[in-house]
Amino acid sequence: MNARLRLRSLLDQGQPAGGLFLSLPAPQIVEIAAVAGFDFVLIDLEHTLIGGRELEELIAAADRSGISALVRVADARSERILPVLDAGAAGIVVARVSSLEDAREAIRRARYAPLGNRGLNAGRLGRFGDCDLPALLRQLDRETLLIALIEDAVGLAAAEEIASLPGLDGLLLGAADYSQSIGVPWQTTAESVRAADRQLAAIARRTGRYFFAIPRRDEDVVDHLRDGALGIIAGNDRGVLRQALSSKDRLWREIYRRQEIGSRRIEDE
Repeated sequence: MNARLRLRSLLDQGQPAGGLFLSLPAPQIVEIAAVAGFDFVLIDLEHTLIGGRELEELIAAADRSGISALVRVADARSERILPVLDAGAAGIVVARVSSLEDAREAIRRARYAPLGNRGLNAGRLGRFGDCDLPALLRQLDRETLLIALIEDAVGLAAAEEIASLPGLDGLLLGAADYSQSIGVPWQTTAESVRAADRQLAAIARRTGRYFFAIPRRDEDVVDHLRDGALGIIAGNDRGVLRQALSSKDRLWREIYRRQEIGSRRIEDE
């Protein structure tokens, strides 16, 4: 299977897919994620300084490794949507979608006519012109995922209308920014935030859109799957790395501490 289509294929079959949120511009992390069993990575361009060449290397690493690469852009008016898709991303996650206008703008930039006006390009995805170019446009519109990231109460209130727009494929709640928008910053497991997640999941079910989720605790995975989430973004590279390194550092220090205590006892005897 084409790596770019791995995520789309799983979603279309109603099968859950596991993803890693990626903020570090290291292709090796993409390859390790594939070895670990992940189906896709979500590369963040909103809160990072990842550049175009670095992004191309990350997408190429995903292609080599057999997993899909989604890319998050800062907003619906981002000029990066077009080159990101031309580079071969499996889809776009558009941050800060708070209105129908935002969603329509994202569709306009990510879809070809008549849904949008994505610019034509006979580059990498079109084998540099060695293909049926008119057919390619229809193919890419079918294959490319467009996911709206809802991050505030205004966006949640408009989510049903947003999800009903032709050309949109999925919904994801940005729990951290949503928590800030309702006055409980960083309380991503607060009941008010979890309720918003359930509400968005219900909207996705009613409108036939894919629902993506970011579990904040291991026990949240059960709830997300029960709510119908198919895209499970199970970890982020920086957090996983920090946790693993912290665990290793604590381990050797604890062993050292025990040895020191044991040595003192022997000396005392």
